[in-house]
Amino acid sequence: MSGTRSSVLLAVALVSFALCFSSPSTSGALPDPKLVLALTQPTERPPVTAVFLLDMKSGVRRELYRDDDGDRRLLVKIAGSDVLGAARVIKGSEIYAMRGPAEVDSPAACSDTLSRLRLGSEQAGGQWEPVFSVPLCFSKASPYGLWNRAPLFSLSPDGNRTAMPVLRVGAAALNRPAIRVLSASGAEEWKFPLPGKWMRVADLAWSPTGTQLAYAVAPEADEHTLDKDQVAAAGLYLADVEARTTRRVHQSPAQAVAWGPKPDQITAAFLPAAATGGAPVVSVIRLPQGDKIEEFSLTGLVQALVYSEDCHWLAVQSQQGEHQMIWLYRASGGWGHKVLDLTTSEGRLALLGWAEDSGFQSTP
Repeated sequence: MSGTRSSVLLAVALVSFALCFSSPSTSGALPDPKLVLALTQPTERPPVTAVFLLDMKSGVRRELYRDDDGDRRLLVKIAGSDVLGAARVIKGSEIYAMRGPAEVDSPAACSDTLSRLRLGSEQAGGQWEPVFSVPLCFSKASPYGLWNRAPLFSLSPDGNRTAMPVLRVGAAALNRPAIRVLSASGAEEWKFPLPGKWMRVADLAWSPTGTQLAYAVAPEADEHTLDKDQVAAAGLYLADVEARTTRRVHQSPAQAVAWGPKPDQITAAFLPAAATGGAPVVSVIRLPQGDKIEEFSLTGLVQALVYSEDCHWLAVQSQQGEHQMIWLYRASGGWGHKVLDLTTSEGRLALLGWAEDSGFQSTP
């Protein structure tokens, strides 16, 4: 996202949203809460990822964690070289990520886990604790390398549920891609398929109550292999975990999804239904009707949308050419702030979420 025109459009749109603010911030200053970022060096084998706390007022990045030469590290997602979507921050004080060995002798020896790093406590300093086991390695013949296997996932705000798209469960392959909903212990609560065999989940986000899951479904194809039936099935879907139902609420391939700004609203960055690229349109969808409240265009590929816990701020990760940027917008209006601009040569950027406590200590 770049340029004065796109900044004005987004600022004006955010004014009209009246996003979840009974008492919106009126100061022009950037917020005290920090952003949590990850930066992966894909040219290293296996890739090395570091996690930082970004002070948006000073621009200073403080390192919280870095993969060392040990046998466990943050696992980057399949077909990618970063942890975008494969690590998250919840409650403003906990980072969740898939961790495991970089190399595994056999699938039976796989010991991948969903792990948690508690910030601002005795767990800080790079000490991760396993939450539950998620064996991900099933073949040494993977063209991406065994370290490159972490799935996209999302945690409910209370940490009691995890959702992740899967192609198999253990060694058993599925007939079509599906989403698994897991309890806090890792037990499967529900598994439901995507609307087509050649589809993928681009992003997913939980409702504030942890009972509904918004997920973006896109064709698993390029402009040469794209099937019209796949385009017709793409869009923003909503799963009700309690009722065990799914439905589409908006028909258009989406790139990024965030629940909010209000409890009955979902924000998503959409691509035109008939295109595989181009400028995205960010829309706020109201539930249960599924109608659009507002929308605005952005420049560049939108990779992540994250609301602050109080919904006063929206952080947007975007990429244009070799520039990876994070923009911050105040919900009560005003100009957008570009708080970070990194080139891809510096590593692969991933916006993980917001850290509400400004007193976190960095890794010694």
